[in-house]
Amino acid sequence: MRKPFVISLIVLINLVCINASLGQNQIKYKTYNQDDFETNKVFNEVYNLYNNKGNWFSKLNDNDSTSYFVDDRNYKGIVNYGVTFRSKMYRSFHFVEHFSMCFLKVEISKCIYNPKDNVIDIEGFVSGNNDWGPNEFIKYKKEKTYVDLFLGEKTDTIKTCYLGRTINRDSVDIKLNNQQTDEFTVLDKFHAFYFKNYSRYKMLLGNKQPFKISGKVTKNTLLAFGSGQFYSEIFDLGSMIHNPNKSKGQKIIKRQGLDCRPLITNNRLVADIEKEKAQKQEGNYYTYTQNAENYILSRQYAKAKEEYNLLAKNYPVLYARDIHNAARCAILSRDLKAAFEWSEKLALKGIELSYFNSKVFSGIRKNPEWKNFSIKYDSVCKVTQSHWNLKLKNEITDLLHEDQADYGLENRKDPKVLYETTERVTGKLIDLLKKEGYPSEERIGSDVKNDTTLISFPDFNVLIVHALQQMPQNLNVLKELLHKSSNAFEYDSKRNFNNVTGYGSCFHIYKGNLYNSKSCGRSDVEIRKISFKFSNPNGFIMDYGNFVVEAYNPGNPKIADDYYAENYNLVMKLTDDWDFYDK
Repeated sequence: MRKPFVISLIVLINLVCINASLGQNQIKYKTYNQDDFETNKVFNEVYNLYNNKGNWFSKLNDNDSTSYFVDDRNYKGIVNYGVTFRSKMYRSFHFVEHFSMCFLKVEISKCIYNPKDNVIDIEGFVSGNNDWGPNEFIKYKKEKTYVDLFLGEKTDTIKTCYLGRTINRDSVDIKLNNQQTDEFTVLDKFHAFYFKNYSRYKMLLGNKQPFKISGKVTKNTLLAFGSGQFYSEIFDLGSMIHNPNKSKGQKIIKRQGLDCRPLITNNRLVADIEKEKAQKQEGNYYTYTQNAENYILSRQYAKAKEEYNLLAKNYPVLYARDIHNAARCAILSRDLKAAFEWSEKLALKGIELSYFNSKVFSGIRKNPEWKNFSIKYDSVCKVTQSHWNLKLKNEITDLLHEDQADYGLENRKDPKVLYETTERVTGKLIDLLKKEGYPSEERIGSDVKNDTTLISFPDFNVLIVHALQQMPQNLNVLKELLHKSSNAFEYDSKRNFNNVTGYGSCFHIYKGNLYNSKSCGRSDVEIRKISFKFSNPNGFIMDYGNFVVEAYNPGNPKIADDYYAENYNLVMKLTDDWDFYDK
């Protein structure tokens, strides 16, 4: 009876040993979640993926099919590299560049790592906003956007940024620092990297598009998600798996939305614009005027008056438009003493007494102080006019007549003649400014229309407009002279309408209605500025914001009607006078 028992015992021992052996060799898979990836995110908001398909970072005849992650954060914008554009057809031409970077959202739903063969399997979803900022001046077929996933080790390199095929060179001459260019002209060079041995997955960009990728992981392996004009999402898998303590304690910053970040608008770096705003907050001439105009918009005239008082305290020379506004604010805040004091300053601009026939001044005309004020005012005004530089005033008027002889609507010449006219007139204007100085309000007085309406920008300003449009050979000389005059508070360049191109504006006026682009956010401040232009009974001279006026085509209005219905939201009706801007 002992023999069967021994055999059974031996079998039982063998089974226990086999199971123990299998247990020791069983693979222990590791799993990772969203937080593990987020704590190992690297190069956040740095790289932009470029494929060699004729973009600025490749030569158009380059057969290299490698995809590069490029750190183009220092990209300046084409015109800021010194690139200039000039129409060969003698027509007005403006190159306008807008550039934004959007964000991707990566969600990890499953991640399993096999330590035996170092293979990782990752599944999840990618989302991205693909409807940001269309160029409203270019109608194009919307192309599909893809996201590329790479899993491998990166190799650092340098990528050259070329000018590329920016526009049609048959009709526009393009130069870089006054030298001829082609599509292979180098603008800049940026740090970049690419993957040599890698796993790859390609997918359409959309809302929560699924992905699946697997590959071997070493201590230097990265997982990178990239798409043109989207910040790449890059994760350090090598550290996550082989050196988990490296990112221990790193704070996770989760992005709430899928918005985009504008980097260049109207050829200007947004960072520079923000820097200027910060400098304005430190206080300068236009800080006070902007504050005052904001108070005027909200009908807080007493507060606006105080801003103008601070302006006068800090700056001895003021532009007539600001004195014009300050006098009105004093009247509307029932401070007649201040109203008379501000009004006296207009005599130093040579503005005659008939200016005060405007309805807003009816109260001070009935005041007992008016008689003494009017006698003193008329005397100061005549003394001011006697000191005007009449030679400068007459010569700038002659240049305006020479310009309008060819630019006038009734006798406008062909583009080539207009360019030649501007080339000639700009040369004469430069000589005049060098000899006599800028025709400022102190030198030749302020312009008034119909006795009571102050003109913030004189008629001769059109000479500067045409020079900026036609870009004559000596334009840079003119700009330098105007810059000096601006610093001397003779030329109001900061608020000059020459600086407001309208290109890229979120707001359009069409058929008397105000529209807001669907690709832009809503700005109540800008809306208030624009609407105030059409409801300004006291005749303030204001910054009405940046907007585009769409011409009405009575022959075929449907094209524009459909375009606005599809791309814009109606904000409000401004006026029933459709041809307001054509009169």
